[in-house]
Amino acid sequence: MDTSRRFDIVRRENEKAVFFLEGAPELSAAKSRVEQLLSFWPGQYQIFDLETKQAVLTTAPVYTSLPESNPAE
Repeated sequence: MDTSRRFDIVRRENEKAVFFLEGAPELSAAKSRVEQLLSFWPGQYQIFDLETKQAVLTTAPVYTSLPESNPAE
């Protein structure tokens, strides 16, 4: 296994669409990167441990909605 990349960061768009973003050598680095991503690109992210092939972190999905228009305006 490539020791420079132990964790994969992915972004979930929906039930079927998952996009690989990047890899990280340590869990702390992967978590830090997800925090950075959430600051400007809200959504649901997961970190996978490549050794165990398990998700070790899943963020809550963040959906932004458009403000409702006021028909009186």
